[in-house]
Amino acid sequence: MAEKKEKVKTTEEEEGVLLYYKYANVPDLNDLLNFYNSNCESLGLRGRVRLASHGVNVTVGGKLSSLEQHINAVKLKNPLFEGTDFKLASCNFQSNQQILKECGFTSLSIRVVKELVTFGSRPLLNSPVISNAGRHLSAVEFNTVLQSAGASLANNGSIQKNNIILLDARNVYETRIGRFQTSKVETLDPKIRQYSDLCTWIDCHSEQLRGSNVLMYCTGGIRCEMASAYIRSKGAGYENTFQLFGGIQRYLEQFPDGGFFKGKNFVFDH
Repeated sequence: MAEKKEKVKTTEEEEGVLLYYKYANVPDLNDLLNFYNSNCESLGLRGRVRLASHGVNVTVGGKLSSLEQHINAVKLKNPLFEGTDFKLASCNFQSNQQILKECGFTSLSIRVVKELVTFGSRPLLNSPVISNAGRHLSAVEFNTVLQSAGASLANNGSIQKNNIILLDARNVYETRIGRFQTSKVETLDPKIRQYSDLCTWIDCHSEQLRGSNVLMYCTGGIRCEMASAYIRSKGAGYENTFQLFGGIQRYLEQFPDGGFFKGKNFVFDH
């Protein structure tokens, strides 16, 4: 009688996704470019890395251990990254080619660009200044405002229930699978096809935003930085624009049951 061979269990290393950005003056772009090319290639990372004279914007996927090594290398590389919010989560999507393609993880793209995120399909007379971006709200603060719909955020008094607007800074492909929802607060979904369309949408809906307390959110935070600065640049009536620090990902880490977010967080939840 032939002996039964015991099956050997093989454990594949868990995959993950990493998002982070940093607005800061980059003293040597070529040096930073060489670092990312060498580091990402050696660790087998795939995704998008955008470098500019004013900072970095990174979305990469790979083995969790490789992503952790990348974070450590980045921290050691330059004091430029001090205080950077690295958003890392497990995300086992490697077996699904469609998801890999949608998330941009089929190859590695590292480029030097003029803008970390392209805000506006046409040149702006006055580009928004990042230092004028909306005040960051922690996940807990953001949730508290939605829960009470009357918390005091503005300098000139309390926010009334009907004076809060939730504004999603993501594209329609992301908002259709998940977004914040609450009957207490008006939610605006621009339904844009790409981020560069948001500038025009804001211009067309500026009167709707005027005088309101605008709570913005996106996946990881970077799109809200530029968009909130643009809204605030419109002057009086637009001062009370806020953004969710760390984006949806940090919110879901704080509220694992989803809180006011319903559905999936694109990229992380695949």
